[in-house]
Amino acid sequence: MRSRVAWKTAPGLFLASLVILVFAQPAAALNADYWRGGWRTPLGDAPHIYEFVIRGNRVTGVYCRNCSDATTIGFIDGTWDEKSGIDFKVTFANPSGRIVSVDDQHAMLVEGRLIVTGAAGIPNGKTLTLVKDPRGADPGGAPAYHLPPGTPPALPARPAGGGAGGVGGAGVGGGGGRGIGAAPYWQAGPFKTLRPADIVGSWITSFGLGMNRQIFTFLLVGDRLRGVVCGRCDNPYTMGAIENVIIVGDRLYFDIVHQDWGEIDPPTFDRSIVAQVVQNEMIAAVLGNGVVIDRANPPARPAGRGFTNVGPIAPEGTRGNSSEGVDVWGTGTGSAIQPPPGRAPIVPVIPAR
Repeated sequence: MRSRVAWKTAPGLFLASLVILVFAQPAAALNADYWRGGWRTPLGDAPHIYEFVIRGNRVTGVYCRNCSDATTIGFIDGTWDEKSGIDFKVTFANPSGRIVSVDDQHAMLVEGRLIVTGAAGIPNGKTLTLVKDPRGADPGGAPAYHLPPGTPPALPARPAGGGAGGVGGAGVGGGGGRGIGAAPYWQAGPFKTLRPADIVGSWITSFGLGMNRQIFTFLLVGDRLRGVVCGRCDNPYTMGAIENVIIVGDRLYFDIVHQDWGEIDPPTFDRSIVAQVVQNEMIAAVLGNGVVIDRANPPARPAGRGFTNVGPIAPEGTRGNSSEGVDVWGTGTGSAIQPPPGRAPIVPVIPAR
């Protein structure tokens, strides 16, 4: 099945002066660390964002035009080979999980950029040119490491402990408390026995509100829950695919997949989350990294406040949401795609032969 969506694109600047990639080696010699993770069209161009999760030669992940708009999100499945690139499909489904379109695409590294053919909405068979976002990850209170290998980390701009927590920096669950001496959590009712339909939609965290708020979006594809978490939602270095979603009774388990950024070096790991829902409040906590869930003996949610998401907002209710072009380089920087004085873009590195 193949269907095209009539999205409009607009010309933009390539930001060649910002994303300078050293490339003197054929793509066939580059391992998965040079392909994996987030890619987007250059700042100033119509947004297309891809998150590639590569495990062996298997590829999964997320695509979106604006990841805070759940109606633009599709899911990636395919294969990767260092010589032939990434062959994949992007699947879009309606809120009930019925598949409405599948788009066959191919991605290839060329001179340090990822060239995508077959993308929906690109007229006359033209290609998409994708780059690593020059803004890099939000380090929070600790350095945030990047891939490709050799790319410098993002360093904290304020003292350790001053970060907002969340998906970046210290990782999901770094915020959400109300300060020292806060009253114990007072549960508003019994936890809900969950169905996939109870989870579908966007959930907003109660910490880090504003541009860097965390948005967890879960969607059904057939009978399978998949998702993405982002904040901000136009930078691939501040988002991650949600995979391995499991429901056991009143507990929801899922992994936030870090493929090319995070506080661990190298930044390729899965952060495992457990959550329970009471009314429209999702109480969540970090279980660890790479935790495998045994349905017969699922782990309990750790004691403590964890963090809270509120939702779900139906996908249609998010239509039109976008932070594209808004304070591109940080608070008060406006729509300029050039970095402000004192802000150095990250320079991803692809090694010489």
